[in-house]
Amino acid sequence: MEHKESPIRHPIRIKIFLVSLVPTLALLVAAFINNQYLNALGYSAEQILSKNYKSIRAAQEARKTLEEIRNPLLGQTYHAQSAIPVSREMLRILSANLNVCRENITEPGERELIDKLIESYAIYEPLVKSLQPNLAGINPHDRFSDFLVLTTKMVSFIDDLVAINESAMERAEQDTSLLASQAQRNTAILFGVIITGILVLSYFLSYRIAKPIMTLADQLLTTKEGSGLYPAVESRTNDEIGYLTQSFNRLFNRLKQYDQHRDEIIASEQEKVRRGEEAKGKFIADISHQLKTPMTSLAMSIGMLNSHGEKFASDKCVKLIATAHDDCNRLTALINELVDISRLEAMSQPRPKETLDITVVIKECLAPLMKQAETRGVTIEIEISGNLPHMTIDSFRFPWVITNLVGNALRYTDRGGHIRLKVYRQRSRFYFQCTDTGSGIDPRFLPHIFDRFTQFSERGKGGTIGLGLAIVKDIIEQHGGDIEVESTVGAGTCFTFWIPEHTECQA
Repeated sequence: MEHKESPIRHPIRIKIFLVSLVPTLALLVAAFINNQYLNALGYSAEQILSKNYKSIRAAQEARKTLEEIRNPLLGQTYHAQSAIPVSREMLRILSANLNVCRENITEPGERELIDKLIESYAIYEPLVKSLQPNLAGINPHDRFSDFLVLTTKMVSFIDDLVAINESAMERAEQDTSLLASQAQRNTAILFGVIITGILVLSYFLSYRIAKPIMTLADQLLTTKEGSGLYPAVESRTNDEIGYLTQSFNRLFNRLKQYDQHRDEIIASEQEKVRRGEEAKGKFIADISHQLKTPMTSLAMSIGMLNSHGEKFASDKCVKLIATAHDDCNRLTALINELVDISRLEAMSQPRPKETLDITVVIKECLAPLMKQAETRGVTIEIEISGNLPHMTIDSFRFPWVITNLVGNALRYTDRGGHIRLKVYRQRSRFYFQCTDTGSGIDPRFLPHIFDRFTQFSERGKGGTIGLGLAIVKDIIEQHGGDIEVESTVGAGTCFTFWIPEHTECQA
């Protein structure tokens, strides 16, 4: 009886989602705020440090330029050296550096120093030009003391500017480190609280989920597989656990049906095995009986020849020898059937495979049959498509398929007949087609020609139709392929089988 499914009113996924939603949102908000705060702090510190660094670097370059202008002029005055002109490029560099400092003002008191430097430079530039020797009528020594005083003052202003920016950089670094430390501490506390809340909620939820599962598992422990007695588990929740319980109840119902079907299959298989054993026993009894008949005839023929051969006429001796020869052929065929039985029993054992040239394999295994065909006056034609790739086959069993099919064709083809073995490739399959012009097979036997231990009334010509073809089919199926047959009585038979290009031999 099917259990009526109840709707899932409180899904576990919704419970988990609701439990995890609040701490997850808190984590996201905390992470967002912390990220924004740190980004703003980092950007601010970067901007401050960048501007301070630019001011310091420009001020140092300006001071260096002042010294490069002053030192040659000092040497000119005190050491009576020849006049050294001051290049305009040096004045341009000095002016450019002072402008950089003016464009990167960030600290208190920095603007006043820059204004003083700009004002001093307005006096400094014409004063330096006046000290050049090419100015006629002006004695540079009269203004040199003014130049030294102004240079010293500008150097002092630059030193103060550098000191202000260096102090600002140190304060910014300390403030940034302090704020970063506070942010890390606050973030650690916040995340610790959130993680603790998540752990508590997760434990509570896992307990609520695990408890009905453990209850269900305890009830299932009492169920024995294959007993045919399965419980009806009570559903206590309206979530996925309840749905799982209902699914188990449906499974138990199906198991009951499966057990019944299994018992029917087992009974059917046992019946098949029984019939197969009966057929096998009957087959062996028939073979044993048929062994007795030619053996008795053979013994009589040889005994008569041995005892009274010299008294018999030559034609009678020839007849006895022919009879003995026929009996030997019949015994050979019957013994081959017994060998086929052992082959059939061993066919379930897997064997390793090899990659071989199929042309070489076919020519080697058909070489003895080619001689027999020549003796019997039958033509065997081998037609193999060119450029066939090598095949992966069981090198021990697969050649037996070829020899059995061609050997059967040879057995049932009269003198002057024709047998053709054609091999070709189509897509990812290799096809083999064995066609003969023999006596053909009665349509009554075709549906059972590949069955095991199936006996036919027509055995003639030194062989039988039966167990060998069952082995052929087994070998082909082990290679992943299949075989089919077409036959017309009096016109011949055509066996066609295929195997895949890449195959694993199956047990």
